[in-house]
Amino acid sequence: MIIDEKTTRKKDMTNLRRKMDGDDRFFGSHQIKKIRTREREIPEWALNDVEVRKVLLRAFPGLHKNKKVADSAGRWLRLIHLYFRVQMPNSQVAKEMGMTLNAAKMALKGIRRVARGQRFDNRGPIRHPGRGRPKKS
Repeated sequence: MIIDEKTTRKKDMTNLRRKMDGDDRFFGSHQIKKIRTREREIPEWALNDVEVRKVLLRAFPGLHKNKKVADSAGRWLRLIHLYFRVQMPNSQVAKEMGMTLNAAKMALKGIRRVARGQRFDNRGPIRHPGRGRPKKS
């Protein structure tokens, strides 16, 4: 059964008029609005577990060796999950993770940079130099 919007609105207004006087300013100034939502473009890598793992390993090469590095990577993973997969707004993500809004924005910016192949701090592309002394050519 499809309910017509005009019929629903009329019923709502008659119910409201029973409770309030028609001279109240409420009737002239308030409207029922839709909840605003922003469509966010989600990158392909954020929905793929293998690609997310690659991004985390690119940003945190010592992930499996150091506990502090693993904790930082865990924070990034939670940010990726809440912001890209659950599509929470960045203010809610910051509140959920117990960080400031600016810290959450900067971390998300860094995640996007690393996913593009740049460094977290925007100092150029990620380069992993070889070990030891370079060979003579």
